[in-house]
Amino acid sequence: SDAKNTDEAKEVKLSDGKTIAERIVEETATIGEKISFRRFERITKSDDEVFGVYSHMGGKITSIVVVKGANEEVAKDVAMQAAAMSPIAVNRDGVPADVVEHEKEMIKAEMKNDPKNENKPEDILDKMATGKLGKFFKENCLVEQDFIKDSGLTVEKYVKDNGGEVISMVKFAVGEGIEKKQENFAEEVAAQMNAAN
Repeated sequence: SDAKNTDEAKEVKLSDGKTIAERIVEETATIGEKISFRRFERITKSDDEVFGVYSHMGGKITSIVVVKGANEEVAKDVAMQAAAMSPIAVNRDGVPADVVEHEKEMIKAEMKNDPKNENKPEDILDKMATGKLGKFFKENCLVEQDFIKDSGLTVEKYVKDNGGEVISMVKFAVGEGIEKKQENFAEEVAAQMNAAN
């Protein structure tokens, strides 16, 4: 499908011949809860690449990865890692610059509050923060994470040992990105009391 937006994607036919829109109506009626189709991503692969798909927590989190040069079992292991460990990017290049800068500023602020660092110049703190970013990348970049099936390996090493390379990753979680209405019960009661007066 060449769908460019969610409206076009809803008209895509599934393997049973029904459109995504029709399936949403059916599933909403079955479970009795509203289901909305808010986002999608089109994923492609070349002939020497394989998909790895994994659903976690009964389908509440699903990840799809593309791995080059390895088999589907390796790709599925990587997809499991992505679903369970929630990396934000495949590698450091994929982490948005604003996220890296925010993390670096948080590290620097924490270091400034440490009495051991109170007399250190800004450029030294900046270099120290850059060094501490390594831990952030190890936790948040898929290929740098410790492999969940063998913590003696990183994901990158596991995939390389099996002749492959991680190309891309997509992860979806139920409810992800929905802004939840925050209610302050005390304010609500006060507003009702003022309205009654």
